[in-house]
Amino acid sequence: MKETTRYTFRIEGFTPETMPLKRLLAYYSEIAKMLEVDDHLHLTGVLEGSHRSTLVVDPNHESELRKRIAEIKEGTAPKAAIKAHDTINEMLCEDETSGGVFDESERNVIPFPGRRPEREAIYRIRDAATFTGKLYHIAETNEGVNVRVRTEAYGVVACKTTLDIGKELRGHLFGTVKVRGHGIWTRTGDGKWSIDDFSLIDFAPVSMADLRETVDRLRALDIEWPDDPIQAIRNIEEKDGQFR
Repeated sequence: MKETTRYTFRIEGFTPETMPLKRLLAYYSEIAKMLEVDDHLHLTGVLEGSHRSTLVVDPNHESELRKRIAEIKEGTAPKAAIKAHDTINEMLCEDETSGGVFDESERNVIPFPGRRPEREAIYRIRDAATFTGKLYHIAETNEGVNVRVRTEAYGVVACKTTLDIGKELRGHLFGTVKVRGHGIWTRTGDGKWSIDDFSLIDFAPVSMADLRETVDRLRALDIEWPDDPIQAIRNIEEKDGQFR
């Protein structure tokens, strides 16, 4: 019988005693989505020396797993696998650490850089903030509720809010929301902005209607559209501060 091959999923800076079980299970869930051999992949040990999870794949699915690892490195894996890989890296960023999947030769075959290199902040201020993104995480704590919103402009924004607002947000989990509150705006030397220590005080769900729905709503309005609206806009003249 062919011997099984072992891989190790390593999370730096954590041990079995310091890694919360719920967070660890979330990592495992994304690992399964990324590798897509979960019915043939087995957890055989959790080791010290950073948090190390030993994974063993059934011998007759070894070539399938090797192919997936190569696809992830080349960026040609299915979208769901790439998304899971990116989610793991984002989670490691949030946990301020890094990790990887190592083979038996201790080669990091799927690296997760995780924690971004420190960038010098050239401007920092606490101010009001409003942004829109996908709500993908809600967790109750002793102090209230922790929320994470994935945005296009600022990446993942970690928020804190009250229990009452957290209960309302539960109905919009995995949906798009517009949130309002206060946080620390940081601008780095490369011109990028980030939001930290954000206190969420209000939110509103956002309907992401597609283009067809938007066009249909515009057509339903009781408006006499010109035959050539683009040309009509071009013909508008500004005189004495007024458009005519």
